[in-house]
Amino acid sequence: MGQWIIKREGPVAVLSMDDGKANALTMSEFEGLSRALAEIAASDAGAMVLTGRPGYFTAGLNLKVLPTLATAELEKLITKFGEVTLELLLFPKPVVAAVSGHALGAGGIFAFASDVRLFAEGPFKFGLNEVPGGLFVPTFGIVSAKVTAASEQLTGLIMHGQVFGPAEALSRKIAESLHAPDALLPAAIARATGLADLGGHGYALTKKLLRGPLAEEARRALPSEVAELGTALGAKR
Repeated sequence: MGQWIIKREGPVAVLSMDDGKANALTMSEFEGLSRALAEIAASDAGAMVLTGRPGYFTAGLNLKVLPTLATAELEKLITKFGEVTLELLLFPKPVVAAVSGHALGAGGIFAFASDVRLFAEGPFKFGLNEVPGGLFVPTFGIVSAKVTAASEQLTGLIMHGQVFGPAEALSRKIAESLHAPDALLPAAIARATGLADLGGHGYALTKKLLRGPLAEEARRALPSEVAELGTALGAKR
């Protein structure tokens, strides 16, 4: 089980998780992320850095736990996943994702939902790999990719489940920059510090105006997609 930790670096709140493994996500991690986002939003931090552990931003949903869940529990987990993704997408302050390693599925979605992405150099995989795994990308994942990736990339990223490394993320302009693993967090904090003065009412409102219609589309779609995705995940037991 991973616990989200908040640390302050001047005007920046650094939100990180390190479960000592792959930073895989269950209901506990989604609930913890939601609480942490609310705490940072209510604080005087001007910006936020979202990161994981060395080698893993997050590898996505915990595939060891999912087969143990009843259908109702699966649907609650997916609902919370969608809700917290939209909370991140509309977070009222600048968000810099320090993608510290593998970022697949939910990890890719969280990175896309951030405002700026810095990647660690290394043999890491990034992408939305749901379709090759026999699932589908829910609308909240699709809209997160839409706010970041160029439109001509969306078919490959979402429908074909393309997975690639940090260098390709940079060439696709998904990553803003690449850094040695031990230099990633300082670089992300510096980038967020430079954005912190933007983190006022104007930034929050403009982000809502820019992303709100897409978020509302995802929110409307969530109930029907929860049932369908729950069925698909349940079939993998």
